[in-house]
Amino acid sequence: MCCAFQDDRHLYMVMEFMAGGDMVTLTLNYDIPEKWARFYTAEAVLALDAIHTMGFIHRDIKPDNMLLDQHGHLKLADFGTCMKMDSTGMVHCDTAVGTPDYISPEVLQSQGSEGHYGRECDWWAVGVFLYELLVETPFYADSLVGTYGKIMNHKSSLIFPDDVEMSQEAKNLICAFL
Repeated sequence: MCCAFQDDRHLYMVMEFMAGGDMVTLTLNYDIPEKWARFYTAEAVLALDAIHTMGFIHRDIKPDNMLLDQHGHLKLADFGTCMKMDSTGMVHCDTAVGTPDYISPEVLQSQGSEGHYGRECDWWAVGVFLYELLVETPFYADSLVGTYGKIMNHKSSLIFPDDVEMSQEAKNLICAFL
């Protein structure tokens, strides 16, 4: 955000114009080669590292919230669900926050309980993002319960299709994030 101001009726937030659109539009218009996926994943990692270093967890990492500037560089957006970490690097929230296909098992497990989880929820979403760039949304199901079931059983539900060319390094990185 560049600046903010208000009048008697509205609050105005002035933001940088992101001429490149977002990652959703990019993935709709191109088959993303692994080289591009590596680049955008690295940029997402750098952005998250900066946010985490400042003491915050984003909690809604997804292609819709990854904007591209005029040079094709990624910038994270939508900090509406962002939370400040406590002194142990954790946040306390007992409701599932974020977009269903990108919610981590830790966030799902925290529902209705003490709601204690850390930055791993953001790293999980980067793994989902990388898989999605190269294949498709990994844990999509026809129902929310089905999606959450696949996420909770990700070790058996994550499948790397034989008909998609992907390096072992990319597979390893996805598994490491997840």
